[in-house]
Amino acid sequence: MAETNLKRRNFLRGRVSGSVGPLRPPWALAEAEFLDACTRCGDCRDVCEESIIIVGSGGYPEVSFASGECTFCGDCVASCQEGALLGSNNQQAEPWAYKAHIEASCLALNAIVCRACADVCDVSAITFTPQIGGVSSPAISQISCTGCGACVSVCPVSSVQVLIA
Repeated sequence: MAETNLKRRNFLRGRVSGSVGPLRPPWALAEAEFLDACTRCGDCRDVCEESIIIVGSGGYPEVSFASGECTFCGDCVASCQEGALLGSNNQQAEPWAYKAHIEASCLALNAIVCRACADVCDVSAITFTPQIGGVSSPAISQISCTGCGACVSVCPVSSVQVLIA
């Protein structure tokens, strides 16, 4: 197969230099290797019980937390016949290096009480620090956060994103 030129691909997709590419399913190979190995068969998308794996740019699978979270069940890995998703065999214990990030538009950061993201965080990675005379502010433990995305769809103002750590 021809080697994928990621800089050219990103330029043609309107992604400026330095911007992060799409979020791939857990345990995906590095982007260039993933694009070379993935046949866009859709098997990973078909077995995802959470329906978070969608058809992305170029027909490649991407993760969207708009409808739910990743449970890291491994079904997508088991279904991948091409080896684009390697599971725990790829020498890393974590499924990916993505973590939740709260943007400045967060209601709590703008003095409006909201704790929706912390309420759904099973690992308690999102906490709220009390502020004297004000609304508690959110903090994310980058150690505890798994990047599962549970906090993304519940945010009423779309202030939570899962990004590369």
